[in-house]
Amino acid sequence: MPHEFKIGNDRTRRLVDPELVAKIDRDFEQELMCSQITFRHGAGKLGYDEEMAMLAASGFGWGMQCGERCGAVTGALMSLGLKFGYRDFSEFSNYEVLKEKQAEFDRRFKEQFGSLTCAGILKANYADPDQRKTIYAEQRYRGCSVLTAYACRLLDELMDDGE
Repeated sequence: MPHEFKIGNDRTRRLVDPELVAKIDRDFEQELMCSQITFRHGAGKLGYDEEMAMLAASGFGWGMQCGERCGAVTGALMSLGLKFGYRDFSEFSNYEVLKEKQAEFDRRFKEQFGSLTCAGILKANYADPDQRKTIYAEQRYRGCSVLTAYACRLLDELMDDGE
């Protein structure tokens, strides 16, 4: 039995809804990515099609398959773009709000998990075949449910704050 690799801390676990963590666990069992779950959450909250959101976010898991920006972060930032983004120059003033929301998300997420990258959080890079074996052998991804639930919670706060 591999040792438990913890993502986040006890405080983080107290901040998230255990029912949401259990739902996310089930989503992961169905091979969904953290990016899909987080973007589906944000898009659904805004009334967008959740199935389309999951398709759009399907390539962003495992730090875009190379250990870079965590998929839960990417899904959240895409959601913030849906709420605070702009389509043309007449809406460009939204960009400042979007930048502030993204910076706040990044700051608070990094405060909880020590990194914004998948490789930094898991202490191994999914893109490297040997390190990927370690991730699976030690089940390091098991804590990603808490991480994804925290991303959804933080996203809710930041999106509600803008109303």
